[in-house]
Amino acid sequence: MPDAPPPARPRGRLPLGTVRLMDTVRLMDTVLVVGTGLIGASLGLALHGRRDVLLADTDAARLAQAVQRGAGRPWDGRERVDLAVVAVPPLRTGAVLADLQRREVSRTFTHVASCQSRVQRDLEGAAADTSAICGGHPLAGREVTGPAGASARLFLGRPWVACPYPATSDQARAAVTELAELCGAEPLLMSPEEHDRAVALSSHLPQVVASSLAARLLDSDRAAAGVSGPGLQDTTRIAASDPDLWTDVLSANADQVAPLAALLAQDLARMAAALAVLAGRPDDGPALAAVRDVLTRGNAGRALVPVKRGVLDRDVAVVAVRVPDAPGRLADLLVRAAAAGTNVEDVRVEHLAGQQTGVVELLVRTAERAPLAAALVAGGLEVLGPT
Repeated sequence: MPDAPPPARPRGRLPLGTVRLMDTVRLMDTVLVVGTGLIGASLGLALHGRRDVLLADTDAARLAQAVQRGAGRPWDGRERVDLAVVAVPPLRTGAVLADLQRREVSRTFTHVASCQSRVQRDLEGAAADTSAICGGHPLAGREVTGPAGASARLFLGRPWVACPYPATSDQARAAVTELAELCGAEPLLMSPEEHDRAVALSSHLPQVVASSLAARLLDSDRAAAGVSGPGLQDTTRIAASDPDLWTDVLSANADQVAPLAALLAQDLARMAAALAVLAGRPDDGPALAAVRDVLTRGNAGRALVPVKRGVLDRDVAVVAVRVPDAPGRLADLLVRAAAAGTNVEDVRVEHLAGQQTGVVELLVRTAERAPLAAALVAGGLEVLGPT
């Protein structure tokens, strides 16, 4: 059985910065998804029971797995559809889209590539009719790949950017908006250039950093990995991502990522030089100031990162609770938080090496921290920090 699709989005007012182009016209009944990796299979699962989804993939085993999971039915290569969605790596996206259009597979086309400008150039080079095509990119994903890791709720509450081309029709733009809303995502509108500039910093550079940091472990003794804590785990999580996919992504958006990587390298070089001075003169004022400058600017930047859409990290506080590593204890903690009338914005779990307990961090609105902590203590739980 496929996992449950996301709940239907209310048809009321969208958050600031989103766009709805057509509210009442149903633009698609049949959707073809080409590519059944994590995003393509998740898209099929999210549309399960709402639209008729057809699936295509050059990898027969991957296609069969996506079909088995309930993401859709196999496409015979001839059936026409209302919307074709291409979910293949960016360097292949333009060619696949152009081929589908030449075969008149659909009246409207989109894709989910994380690099929009490269796809636009490839479409223009192939003389595709871009009036029927609107680029799109759901800002969602995981470090795992393939249909086995797919989820109907992958896009829930996440931004889904529509990136129209100069000739893109209103109907093609509206189809992307409808698709995003059907999947529970928040539709946004950006130009391909704006999109690529934004994701270079928010998505692509973090992958470079995580992979580079994790690679350092190969040059160290095993002690470093053995004493790793949440800092290393958090900053290297996405280093487990597919190298082939990310080589494709970074190559497609290299012109935007390269200058950001160079600026980051400058910060690291300044930090390295300052630390080298401090190694010999621990009280060197300029060196201490240089280190503090990077850390302080990091604080300010981190405060801009949303915990979820509309909620910034600076708007929330942490309630840390020591929880036995046993079945049902995490669920029990969340039930207690709900009973206290608290909306948990996010949950982080730290497993303590060699112990049968862990620390669960509940991120809540700042004003709700003290009441929740007091309620949990009254219920016999061990809250770390002030209550």
